[in-house]
Amino acid sequence: MKQTAAGFGLASALCLWLYWPGLITWFAMDDFAWLGLRLSIYTWDDLAAALFSPKAQGTIRPLSERLYFLGLEWLFGLDALPFRLVAFAVQLLNIWMVIRLVRKMTGSAAVGTVTAIFWIVNSALALAMSWTSAFNQILWPCFLLAGCHARWSWLTTGNRRARWAEWAFFLLGFGALELQVVYPAIAAAMTLLYRRERWRELAPFFLVAAGYAGLNRMMAPVQTSPVYTLYWDTSVTTTIGAYLRMATGIWRPDLIREPVEWWLAAEWVAGLGFAIGLLYILWRRERFAVFGLVWFLATLGPILPLKNHLSDYYLTVPVLGLAMAAGAVAVRRPIGAILPAAVYILASGLTARQTVDYNFARAEQGRILFAGLQEASTLHPGKLILLTAVSSDQYWGTMNDNPFRLVEGLRVYLAPGGDENIEKHPALGDPARFVLPGAAALASLESGQAMVYSPAGGKLRNVTALWMELARQRWGEQLSTEVDAGSAAMAGHLDKGWHELENGYRWSSGRASLRLGASGAAKEFTVDAFRPAEGGKRGKVILRVLLNGVEAGRWESAADNSALAGAVRLPPGLERTKPVSVELFIEPVLQEAGDGGRQLGLAFGKIGFR
Repeated sequence: MKQTAAGFGLASALCLWLYWPGLITWFAMDDFAWLGLRLSIYTWDDLAAALFSPKAQGTIRPLSERLYFLGLEWLFGLDALPFRLVAFAVQLLNIWMVIRLVRKMTGSAAVGTVTAIFWIVNSALALAMSWTSAFNQILWPCFLLAGCHARWSWLTTGNRRARWAEWAFFLLGFGALELQVVYPAIAAAMTLLYRRERWRELAPFFLVAAGYAGLNRMMAPVQTSPVYTLYWDTSVTTTIGAYLRMATGIWRPDLIREPVEWWLAAEWVAGLGFAIGLLYILWRRERFAVFGLVWFLATLGPILPLKNHLSDYYLTVPVLGLAMAAGAVAVRRPIGAILPAAVYILASGLTARQTVDYNFARAEQGRILFAGLQEASTLHPGKLILLTAVSSDQYWGTMNDNPFRLVEGLRVYLAPGGDENIEKHPALGDPARFVLPGAAALASLESGQAMVYSPAGGKLRNVTALWMELARQRWGEQLSTEVDAGSAAMAGHLDKGWHELENGYRWSSGRASLRLGASGAAKEFTVDAFRPAEGGKRGKVILRVLLNGVEAGRWESAADNSALAGAVRLPPGLERTKPVSVELFIEPVLQEAGDGGRQLGLAFGKIGFR
């Protein structure tokens, strides 16, 4: 037990030393989408939908994403430190369980410690240790390891409480990541390698996993993006080859490092050393090494068909299996393992630290920008803030997921032309949706309802005076492809059938119209609207949309749902190069109480092309 504790102390100290910038890293990218989840919750039904409805690519992760963000944001707001503390605490628990599990299976605390160290230094862990949205890659192995501990106890002692514990960890794992379906394969490997006479008891695990996989596939939306399309063909062999190379944790093409030859040499030394050691222990029929390989293949297998979405992020859990096999080699044949192990630890560890430092710096840019915008909003209450000179890292790391909606009264746009220098990633989004049209921007500036700020130089600066004359020269009469009905600056796009602006939204009557800019390369027409309960009840609402007089889409809300939002494909005959007339028809309408009460259709936010 003392050896296990000493090993844990060494491994955890290494983890904290290597990844400590991740402990103070602010939010970035998808974090803001999850932080905004609370904005969709008004009733208990909304809460249930927020926790369990499929998101993104059909994922349902109530523990590692939904409750994690909802709970910690409710307690601590936009303070990222509690999120990072929870992630680090769970990872330290993982390290403890790795060392104990390996010691139980091999009889060696040294193998457990080396396994944990090999896993910790692998740069595949860097993203999970420095990005809050990657918490699922930390929580999932916690349930896998806890389940393995319970299974080992059941196999070696027959303790029935361990049997129930295994089932509990198995089922909870689905709340962390849908890839928990691979746990029966790992449990089967442990059983067949160490207590094969108990193989019959594995069937219920496989049945539950198959049932969950089928249910998840039925609930998941159809994937149209090639990035998340599954390819069940020979490309799988190419993909696994790419992941095997990435598993060394050393070479990352996205990190420009010189001299390249040294990094490639380090990759060869580590990879060749592992391959030779692996062949040796397989020849010696080392059961634990086989278990490690099954862990690697089982946890990596489900993502191999994603040939267009290779990411070291997906290796966070699989490389633990390789670390198990490598740990057994390093301890039992230390002479031959010293050089490749040392090269791997130093090179992969350095790559991991560079990745964490990059993620920290990017998130810090976002934090400074966000804090500066909050201060600017306080200095200029009620005014729009136009941003210019936003870098690609600032946009994709912070702006793309619209963190500004998390702060009441914070209304931020890109100044006209502000998206021109931002790198384009169509699969992630379009920066143009944040650009305020020239006419609206100019009118807002001249009326004193907008300010222009620049984050160039690392600090947000007010450049309104410099931009006034430039705005008059450059920002002509142009319509936006997306309108925020709740913004005063966008009022010029609205025609008939609209009521006065209210708290970040605007009511329509039963029929309303507006004008949008040319749809260009847009693929969809999107609507974001809602209607609160009337007399404590919500009725079904129907919205029809006509574009240039042609019906383009029809939305129908559930009777118990306040939101009515979504997207429809654009009609094939729509003129792409000219402004578009949009007509909205809502039924039934609400009638406000009293004489002269307004007729209310829906309260609209954003409407437009994407």
